Amino acid sequence: MPEDDGSMRNSRPDLRPVLIIVLAVVLLAACSNLSRKISKTDDLAAMMEARRVLLALSSQNEKLINFKGIGKIKVWHSGKKKIDEKVAWIGSETFKISIVVLISGYPAIKIASDGKWVYYYETRKEEPLYIKYPATDATLQRIVSVPIKISDIISLLAGRTPLREHHSALLQRQDSGNGYVLTLKKRWYGVVEKIYLAEDKRQVSQIEFFNRSGSLIYRARLDEMQTVNTYQIPTKLSISSDTSMGFQLVVQKYWTGIPVFPSMFVLRPPN
Repeated sequence: MPEDDGSMRNSRPDLRPVLIIVLAVVLLAACSNLSRKISKTDDLAAMMEARRVLLALSSQNEKLINFKGIGKIKVWHSGKKKIDEKVAWIGSETFKISIVVLISGYPAIKIASDGKWVYYYETRKEEPLYIKYPATDATLQRIVSVPIKISDIISLLAGRTPLREHHSALLQRQDSGNGYVLTLKKRWYGVVEKIYLAEDKRQVSQIEFFNRSGSLIYRARLDEMQTVNTYQIPTKLSISSDTSMGFQLVVQKYWTGIPVFPSMFVLRPPN
């Protein structure tokens, strides 16, 4: 029998590199699974927190039914000022409003909605203009150049946040690190609304609304707030689009719990 000179032992393949590679793959897979689990947990927590914030926003000033105010309104179009006058308004529930713009003390522009119809009356021109049209998805673009829904302006004047229909909501830190942004998305549509919040996740500083193409419809900036009979009401409200159009409303006086009548929200055609 020939002597074993060690050549056969030395010819066996070294499996250590293979074992190292296998262990590395297993460890990487385990880390990847753990990372995915952590990510899913974080996403779930963010979604739950978003729901909590949405619930708080939906209950803002929910007992404020009737209100009125007076102030100053500035309207600009393509960077040029169109209106800089006094304004008065009465709001009720979520769909009734009456707005009067006073020019040199005279009620030159009136707009009202009783929830079914929108009425517009203007006397600035030689021939008075009277229009009546369905209230469905009606906007204030004729007055303020921005296609803000009447229901939105009622909510904002009442210190509430308009909330679009959505299928998902996510709360994230703002890129600046100051405060949060709540993003609402609709299936097959994309982002419909972004709500910017302070550190307490309750105070809203800005709201943005988007169309199906992802373009901004308008943004509402709540520059200053005040407390009126326990309700948080905007003192200065700025609405603008990305096309150099917008308006600013400064609230000078505000009353809550006022009596209202259906006739306040209807404009009859001129005789």
